[in-house]
Amino acid sequence: MNEQLRIIVNPVDSQPTSQVLAVAAVLALEWAAPYVHSVIGVDGQFVIRPEIDAAGGLLRLDAERSERLRLAGRDAVSEDESEIHIVEDDKGDWNIPTRLDSWWATGAALSATAFVGTTATGVAIAEILAISNRTEQRCIELLEKSQQWAMRQIDDLLRITADENPRLLADLMSSLSSQAEALAEAHALLRGRYQADIETISEHL
Repeated sequence: MNEQLRIIVNPVDSQPTSQVLAVAAVLALEWAAPYVHSVIGVDGQFVIRPEIDAAGGLLRLDAERSERLRLAGRDAVSEDESEIHIVEDDKGDWNIPTRLDSWWATGAALSATAFVGTTATGVAIAEILAISNRTEQRCIELLEKSQQWAMRQIDDLLRITADENPRLLADLMSSLSSQAEALAEAHALLRGRYQADIETISEHL
């Protein structure tokens, strides 16, 4: 399939707080619909602006990806191992002279020892960065909120695509159906091959 469903996330402005929110939006969209190509940009057939509800998407970062972003962010804003303390002003700018793109800004925020938010989005980011236990209720609430936001965007994308390019949507559904069938067959094969082991393990749990 040459064509692909795409969502372009356009940051509200150039301030680093808005850049981090754009990354959170992309992460939320990737989780909600991995079959949609979500990127940060300006132009495209389906362009959206991230909203504060998407901030919880930052919690979708796995440990490996988060660490890579931390290292990149630290390299972008600091030449030594000194602690990074980020203070946001009322316009969403930070007390960091370096101009950062979306992913570097996110890495800098992740690597910061302290992040003090002033705007509503900045405060939301600070709260998310302070979460250490992904099972706590507030974390679950933020994840659900970002998921709901992402699904609204996906619903809009699918509705518009169905009107403007129904063939693309039909091809996508066919591809996803084939993938699901292949996974089901692989699961059945593995379960049949290792059924005895599964039952033995279950007896000892």
